[in-house]
Amino acid sequence: MTTGIDAAGIEAKVLSGLKHFQRRTVDHVFRRMYGPDPVTKFLVADEVGLGKTLVARGLIAKAVTHLQATGTRRIDIVYICSNAAIARRTSAG
Repeated sequence: MTTGIDAAGIEAKVLSGLKHFQRRTVDHVFRRMYGPDPVTKFLVADEVGLGKTLVARGLIAKAVTHLQATGTRRIDIVYICSNAAIARRTSAG
């Protein structure tokens, strides 16, 4: 198990800051990616300003918690963002 990171605490903090529809999106994408018959790609698309970046942050937090719980020893995350300011905000715990 990965040590040194309180993934569950980070997940709780990140998810608590989401609006209801953003949280539902995180939960739906997580179920599609980690549930039975998982998919390896998923596109979230909506109007500008509805929080896709926050959804991505929530999904990453939820996935890291899940992967730690299943004993994954190494978790690599590649996050590509077209805006450096948004990327800095997203990576801040």
